[in-house]
Amino acid sequence: MVTQPAPQTTLHSPEEYLALEREAESKSEYLNGEIYALAGASLNHSVITANVTVAIGLRLRGKPCRTLTNDMKVRTDPNGLYAYPDLTV
Repeated sequence: MVTQPAPQTTLHSPEEYLALEREAESKSEYLNGEIYALAGASLNHSVITANVTVAIGLRLRGKPCRTLTNDMKVRTDPNGLYAYPDLTV
């Protein structure tokens, strides 16, 4: 049996990812040097996300926290993950 070598993956620095993301027409996420294109969500996914966002947002009224939608990029650590979570508090 012949095994195929794994395809070479080009690793990017966080700075390279952010520069590419600023110029891109679509969103992508970054994890440990690799960039992943984001696919669109299904109707059910969007409905669930909207309902959860509203429910949590109502619970946070008058409190110092707020909800943010998936248009807000989140960095979890300087070299690891940059993502667009469905909901951030």
